Amino acid sequence: MPTLLAFPAWRDNPYLNLLYLAARGEGWDVQGTTAHAELVRRVPALRAGDVLHIHWTQPVVQPATDEAEARERLDAFTEAVAAAGESGVHVIWTVHNSLPHELNYRQLELELAHRLGKLAHTIVQLNAQTVAAVEDEYHLPAHKVVTLSHSSYTGVYPAVVGRAEARRTLGVPPLAPTIGFVGQIRPYKGITTLLAAAALLGERTEDLTLLLAGKTRDDVLPQIDAALPAGVRTVRHHDFVDDSDLQVWFRAADVMVFPYERVLNSGSVLLAATFGRPCILPREPHLVEEFGAHSWVSFYNPGAKAAESLADAIERAVRDSRRTGHDAEAFAASYTPYDMSRDFLAILDRSSAAPAR
Repeated sequence: MPTLLAFPAWRDNPYLNLLYLAARGEGWDVQGTTAHAELVRRVPALRAGDVLHIHWTQPVVQPATDEAEARERLDAFTEAVAAAGESGVHVIWTVHNSLPHELNYRQLELELAHRLGKLAHTIVQLNAQTVAAVEDEYHLPAHKVVTLSHSSYTGVYPAVVGRAEARRTLGVPPLAPTIGFVGQIRPYKGITTLLAAAALLGERTEDLTLLLAGKTRDDVLPQIDAALPAGVRTVRHHDFVDDSDLQVWFRAADVMVFPYERVLNSGSVLLAATFGRPCILPREPHLVEEFGAHSWVSFYNPGAKAAESLADAIERAVRDSRRTGHDAEAFAASYTPYDMSRDFLAILDRSSAAPAR
């Protein structure tokens, strides 16, 4: 059966494991690597009819120790991809981010995106507005682009803990208006905007509670400590959250807030929906186009007065959270991981690499 080689493919990445469910069921030999050098070594072994599936591009040039090494890594990677395509391997690129969130070599990353746009036979966008969203930085040939929406995580994580039990576990009062942030706590995720908004809202909201959970770098933690809102109950966990505990942090909140900067797609939004929690995002055109029609997603205006706008958005969202939470849960049930994996299998079937039935 044909081989699908994914890069980078972390074994514990839930999105990748879900995406390839149906393909594995149909007999595809799904393999993967996270190492640049190993990918370059393994690509020549692919044969006509196999698939090379590229996801996040950060591991290609960004880990280099200097620009010369970054250039060498870029050239080796794209030469391997080009040779694979010329030998009959179908190259797929899924655009998860417009650019990696933390850049050491911006111009080389732009060049990589430009080259991949030319080399890929199929370009997968998760957000239907991706082509327009990245146009200021690089061009994606529209005739190569297909849309494959990110599914919810229904059935993936335990979801047996209710709101009351989750709050008892974290020490949150039953009636306290509560906002949450779950995920790696990094500067680009706008955490200081959230803390500033919580401080403003705490001045006019009695018993406001803030939940923060996620791995935090040592150099970021002092910034969080310094910006914690006075007068707001804060429950924190600055480490990875076990899969079994995700339900506790999401279910204890009324609303999840994701004030990301430079975000194209967010699995956290789909995770919030899975646990029946509405969420708030920055008012970026591609996000509004993607989620603006859904009652469980609301928006704030980024910019100079982002904290004020976010505080107002949180206040409205918490007020409506019981109703919109049910809408979020219904949305999650409408497009499941298996649905997504079947739709990806259809993309494979439309390529020249479809296995014989």
